[in-house]
Amino acid sequence: MKVLLIRGNPRKDGFTQRLTDRFAAGVREAGASLTDVDLTSAAIQPCLGCFHCWLVQSGQCVHTDAMNDLLPCVLDADVLVCATPVYFFSMSSYLKAFFERLFPLSAEGVEESGLGFLRNRLREPDRWRNKKFISIVVGALPGTKPYEPVNQTFRLIADTLNMELGGQLTRPESHLLPYKFSKPKTLKLVDAAFFKAGREAGNTGRLAGKTMEEAGLPLAASESHFRMYSNIYWEHARALGAHSTNLNALHERVGADPDILMREMARTCNPQATARLRAVLQFDFPDQDRHYRLTVNHGRCELQPVTTEQPDLRVTCATDVWVALFTRQLNVIDALRQRKIVLAGDKNLFTKLDRYFPPPAA
Repeated sequence: MKVLLIRGNPRKDGFTQRLTDRFAAGVREAGASLTDVDLTSAAIQPCLGCFHCWLVQSGQCVHTDAMNDLLPCVLDADVLVCATPVYFFSMSSYLKAFFERLFPLSAEGVEESGLGFLRNRLREPDRWRNKKFISIVVGALPGTKPYEPVNQTFRLIADTLNMELGGQLTRPESHLLPYKFSKPKTLKLVDAAFFKAGREAGNTGRLAGKTMEEAGLPLAASESHFRMYSNIYWEHARALGAHSTNLNALHERVGADPDILMREMARTCNPQATARLRAVLQFDFPDQDRHYRLTVNHGRCELQPVTTEQPDLRVTCATDVWVALFTRQLNVIDALRQRKIVLAGDKNLFTKLDRYFPPPAA
């Protein structure tokens, strides 16, 4: 199986790159022949719509550039895979230019497509039989609606080129991918799905429905959570300014934001473990002057960004200490002994926090 992977993502440290890398690893594990093309490093001129490739030199574009080598690769491939971030409900300009420059592979005249539309004839129709087309789209917004236009475009492209649509991988909420404490099992399923999809592409050129479903599993607890966390993300990005291009630094700052950590803690309140509990828990982070009150009332939990004079338990620590505690990377006994964590009130409540607010498992 010959797989031609066309990447249209300009950022090489972004989410499209990362997920497509996993897909490519799966293709290689399947033993398929993989040609991996980065369009952003290939100088491709835009189509002029001049019909030179039809009327002057059949199948020959007026431009001489990277497409001269790519057109034979397209004809030679059994599976064409295109990966792109979603920009304004469409593919990137790099990938759009690539598809426009496939025009020399078509020829004068029209015919009916498999979907019942009229399309340009293909110059070498026999070389398109049994070819598969797979798309990978990655975006920031949740849900499926923002991705319907680009996915429909890819479906029509496959139809126009007389290719079987082998599958479509759609990954929404991409900005949530680095935060493993949010939905650890789901994140593992997403990562595995892109690898599995590559393996399926390398073996048959067709993606299983379950694989595509797992690749797009939702990460945010709700749309309101997504909106809130996204706005926090961009607040940190603005604060970092030019340094926000360092995604690792940005993700570290967002992952350590007390608003997110405390909201995630409240969200994971175990209703069974707290069914008989009625208590006010105060969390103070003096290094950022942040204060949060968690009110637990018989299985229900309410979070407010305020301080309380006489809570049942007060926990005081620096934000980075709480991050380490929240992510289970802290020796709690040592932290208490060194007074990195200071407790006041019913300390027995502190020993049960893991039971009351277990880490996310979904």
